[in-house]
Amino acid sequence: MHPAIRSAVFLTVGIVLALAIAACGGSSPASTPVPPPPAPNPFAAVAGIVDPDNHGWPREVEGLNGRITIAAKPQRIVTLSVGHDEMTYALVPADRVVAVGSATKNPSYSNVAHLARDLPTISREPEVILAQNPDIMVTSPFVKVEIVESLSNAGLTVVQTSLENDPQARINNILFLGYIYGEEDRAVELAAEVQARFDALQAVVAAKPDSARPRVLSATRYSDKLYTAGAGSTEGGIIDGAGGVNVAALAGLERNPIISLESIIAMAPEVILIPQPLEFGAEEFRQDLLDNPALAEVPAIADRRVYLVSGILYTTLSFWNLRGTEDLAKILWPEDFAGKEFGPFSFPE
Repeated sequence: MHPAIRSAVFLTVGIVLALAIAACGGSSPASTPVPPPPAPNPFAAVAGIVDPDNHGWPREVEGLNGRITIAAKPQRIVTLSVGHDEMTYALVPADRVVAVGSATKNPSYSNVAHLARDLPTISREPEVILAQNPDIMVTSPFVKVEIVESLSNAGLTVVQTSLENDPQARINNILFLGYIYGEEDRAVELAAEVQARFDALQAVVAAKPDSARPRVLSATRYSDKLYTAGAGSTEGGIIDGAGGVNVAALAGLERNPIISLESIIAMAPEVILIPQPLEFGAEEFRQDLLDNPALAEVPAIADRRVYLVSGILYTTLSFWNLRGTEDLAKILWPEDFAGKEFGPFSFPE
């Protein structure tokens, strides 16, 4: 369990022990009530937070672009990635986000498009970003160094962070951004919510024997090229979390490489997922797979277990990919999740 969640547990245990001692007439040698142990600081284990005991301003964080001082609680926020926007909207009131990139406003790519619909759209041009008068920008490693330096030189506080997709990093991402924004309480609350949903899922799928785990392939087709998701990919993490076996990772593939029909035959998946937007030909691709005589003996094709899944849940680098894991668990283990509905995550009031 993550420290952010353990802290509440330790505090509760301490209180229960103290009450039990009092109820039994017990006491410490000095007849002083036994205080509960101090709750661990959930931010202490989060890489990038320079002084996790500092909850005032200014505060310092270590980003990919070096040590950054945040002078005051950010009120006008921009980011340059969908994943950061999805986490930001879950941590701060919506009116503190002043502009977003075009992908965040597109419901084919974003889980917060409904919240960002009416905001100004920014590009990666420094003058376009600065025109929105932000007081902080949080961004991904994919933004060019020259852009980060230009914005920093203009006086904008810029924190460049990575977004990883494994369960522990997912929690750390939430806590780190919450600290940057001065929303520590909300970050701990959201981390607990996400962790609880992950733990509930794992309570079911972790008990499945290896022999029962379906062989799963994630596949997409763009410009007549086939792509899959191997080790280290977001889609691969979803397959693992849902209790499937990622056949692309088993084949030694990493990230999102190009594959061939022959490699699909060789990997012999029992389930094929297509995390591709409908407007980019997902249904046509599915039908082509099912109708291709060369693939007829592939178990997923023979059993017609080829599923269109939500791309915004499978490709995002935010905690929203846990929703993809939940939905895939329903596909892989229908007897365990029959009738189960997984709702959205909470947003600040």
